[in-house]
Amino acid sequence: MITVVDGTNGREAQPGRWIAVVVKMYSEKKVSGALTAMGIENYVPVQEETRQWSDRKKKIEKVVIPTILFVKIGKEAEKRLRMLSFIHRVVSYPGRYDAAVIPEEQISRLKLMLRNARESVEVGSAAQLKIGERVRVVRGPMQGLEGKLCCNNADDPKIAIYIEALGYACVRIAREDIEPLPSQTECR
Repeated sequence: MITVVDGTNGREAQPGRWIAVVVKMYSEKKVSGALTAMGIENYVPVQEETRQWSDRKKKIEKVVIPTILFVKIGKEAEKRLRMLSFIHRVVSYPGRYDAAVIPEEQISRLKLMLRNARESVEVGSAAQLKIGERVRVVRGPMQGLEGKLCCNNADDPKIAIYIEALGYACVRIAREDIEPLPSQTECR
């Protein structure tokens, strides 16, 4: 006989952890709605941008990481998630089946960056970036954001935050709004 105690069948409840899943192109928001309806916490990184057509301007929400959706879920529930028809696969490290777990802090930093960036946020792999010194934004709408400085030249500073198993998200920041962090501070 199986007894149910607070929905855990007598076992310890597993805490949710963030993982990334791959979905069909242009269906990120629809899948997010379906997961929300199922009671599964999820996050689609979007950024508002203004599009210009010949006769009008319109503000739209642009998906920043196409085909990627972040899901906060326990390990047991992940097994059921993998079986859903609209989930193509779970992002994992090469050669591994287990999902790559994304720390809560990295999701929070991404949300802060997207909520406050005045320019378009770009996401790419570490190989596309020149990693510089660790920095913190000290003024402006992204105050408190920590990351690594990615500079192509002195007039074009960018700050990047690392997202586990996906790479870096970066955005332009005014040079006067950032300062170096002490070298012992770990900011990935």
